[in-house]
Formats: sequence, structure tokens, C-alpha cells
Amino acid sequence: MCKIVLTNDTTYDLIHYLCIRKKKQKPINLKLKHMKKILLIAVMAMLTTASFAHKRIVNATPISNDTIYYNVENMRVDSKDVAAYGRLLLTEGTGREKRDVFRDFYPNGNVKIEGGYSFIDLSDDKNTRYEGDVTAFYPNGKEKWHGTFVNGKPNGYFTMMMRDGSIATAQFINGKSRLNYFVVTSPDGTMSRRDIKELESFLKIK
Repeated sequence: MCKIVLTNDTTYDLIHYLCIRKKKQKPINLKLKHMKKILLIAVMAMLTTASFAHKRIVNATPISNDTIYYNVENMRVDSKDVAAYGRLLLTEGTGREKRDVFRDFYPNGNVKIEGGYSFIDLSDDKNTRYEGDVTAFYPNGKEKWHGTFVNGKPNGYFTMMMRDGSIATAQFINGKSRLNYFVVTSPDGTMSRRDIKELESFLKIK
């Protein structure tokens, strides 16, 4: 019996492999189908754990009590009455662990997105650069996606929680997707591939 250790890389590659297997639709025996189902459940569990295992920003200190407001076009506005979201700039941690972070809010007060940054444009938010872990949320407060940025570009694994309960995964390298598609795993374990272009509108990074 061999032992398989699932890292982030192998988890992503397993999803890729299983999707290919499903698309080819090669006949397999019942025992293999049962093993595949168990593996799907394991992958789903790992992805769900990874999605919620990251640390939220806590005990952050505001750099300023002034809220920065932006409209739907990511341009700064003076009044929150015409703003699509507001932003607070904060610092988290102490000493070597100290880092600059931000937290954006929907008009209803729920967190829209939070994480690290290397540059904030106070006029045009499209020029802002995220850095490190960043997490976005739906207006109802539930997590939307989580990923890592390097020099303002997505880099590494992104996990997306779809509205229907499905989990989507994609890997980015220096701002570009590793593949031309991303994988969606539905609550019943069914996997499908979708064009990576669909992910751009879902992420809505800027």
C-alpha cells in the first residue's frame, strides 16, 4: 500500500487529473468509482479547510480615523452618500510582524474586502496594489474568495466560494492563470471545467 501526501500542488493537480478522467469518460469498475468518490470528498474537505483556515485581520490599529470613499468606478468621492464602498487603512501586528492592511466596507457596513497592500492610490483605486493575503466577501458577510498577491498581482492558489455552494479553485503565477480554465466542485462532488475568463468578473479585483 502506498501513502499519498496531499499538498496544495498535489491537491490542485488531482482536481485537474480527475476532471480530465471525467471528460474522457473511460469505463471504470465499481471499486474504482467508490475510490474516486472518497477522493473527491477528501479534496472537497481539504479545499474547504484551506479556504477558512486563513487568518482574519484582528486587533488592527487605524492609521487614521478618516474613511476613504470610492464610487463604482473606483474613483475617490467626498461623500459616502455617493460611494460604492469605504476604506480604512490600518496596521496589524508588532515588530517584525507589523504590516500595513486595509479593510473595505459595503454601504450596509459589512466587510467587502480586507488584506495587505503595498500601495494605496487615494484618487484612483484601480492603481492600488494588494500584497499578501487578501479575502473578499459577499454583501451578506459570507466569504467570496481568498488568495495571495505579490506586487499587486494574483500569485498562488485562489479559492472561490460560489453562491450555489460550489467551490472553485485556480492557480495564478505572476498575475496569469496556470491553466486556461478553472475547476468548480459542486456540493455533490461533481467537477467541471470553466473558462478562466469567467473568473475575472467573479473576482472583480479592481
